[in-house]
Amino acid sequence: MRSGEAALSQLFVTRNWYVAATSSELRSEPLGRMICGRRMALFRDAGGRPHAVSATCPHRGADLARGRVVGSSLECPFHGLCFDGAGACTRIPSQDPGAPIPRALRVPSFAVAESHGLVWIWPEPDDQPPHAPEVPEFLGLPAPWRLSMLPGGRLCSGSYLNSLENALDDAHLAFVHKRTVPGASERVAPFRIEIAPDRRGYWGIADMADIIAQDPAVADVSAGGGLLEDLLGRFAMEQLTPVQKSYRYHLSGNVCITTTDASGPRDHTFAFFTPSDAEQTLLFGGVLRNHSLNPVADWLFARYMPALTSEDAKILGELVPEARGPGGLARPFVIRADRQSFPFRRIYGDALAAEGKPVPWALDGAGAAA
Repeated sequence: MRSGEAALSQLFVTRNWYVAATSSELRSEPLGRMICGRRMALFRDAGGRPHAVSATCPHRGADLARGRVVGSSLECPFHGLCFDGAGACTRIPSQDPGAPIPRALRVPSFAVAESHGLVWIWPEPDDQPPHAPEVPEFLGLPAPWRLSMLPGGRLCSGSYLNSLENALDDAHLAFVHKRTVPGASERVAPFRIEIAPDRRGYWGIADMADIIAQDPAVADVSAGGGLLEDLLGRFAMEQLTPVQKSYRYHLSGNVCITTTDASGPRDHTFAFFTPSDAEQTLLFGGVLRNHSLNPVADWLFARYMPALTSEDAKILGELVPEARGPGGLARPFVIRADRQSFPFRRIYGDALAAEGKPVPWALDGAGAAA
């Protein structure tokens, strides 16, 4: 592994499952991804099984993600050397067919698993994961639940810290998402926050009665700004009367916002965040719903997630330079609204420390207690 990749990998928990791609992204051609600071090449072998190896060919440094799949191996585009899913070199075209291939000629490989339309990766090289990916239960919900998902991974501006805290933060909705979340309150919902017993995540729950009590305007949200999709939404979208709002974070990078009415959960807006490098994060996301099941609503929901994530990427990309790095602003002033997102720092920071890695951010901030 190159020293630059090794240094970047120290910023992230690598003995952990993350989403590397959607199943539909990984087809007959290899797919290049930067994950946890490591340049990787993902590919399917002849049997359709997914694999991931370091994208740097050890011969002359060509990008293996720009090569092609030959049988069950990945062929280098420079000199044709082939590497299997375990990272071993299987062919050196320029030498005699009977000549031995040096056992040391190999690339690091990474464990992968495929489930519910997602390809998961364990970004610790040549490591054996102790457990399978912890796939959220909502991904397995049967019909009438309907999924509208981004077509693939999006590389977005924003460090892993900034991206996760933004997703867990209600206070930015009224300012960053005026178009996609019309009528969002400037006040933060009174969430009751709990840390999971295994300390691999946490969640918050708020009753709509309590939210409306602190901001009555939330009970009467307008359809929006009069655009075509707003007009269509009036006819295509079922009007829900939520009784509860909740969110959940898991160490796999999953954030899920759930709306519940008197009949039970009605939709899950979710995202999987995967660290890319010091200032960029891969995003996979979608909306799962059991309401508004018609073609017009399908079209609206397909447009919703790209619009929402573009707004987030814009604001995170415009942070001042000293706030964009892996640790965010060196000593952020903590306000009460941050109690919703700051537990991420503790959970992910503890996981970094467990791997013997430095925590690149302040855990408590310099201002008022959250």
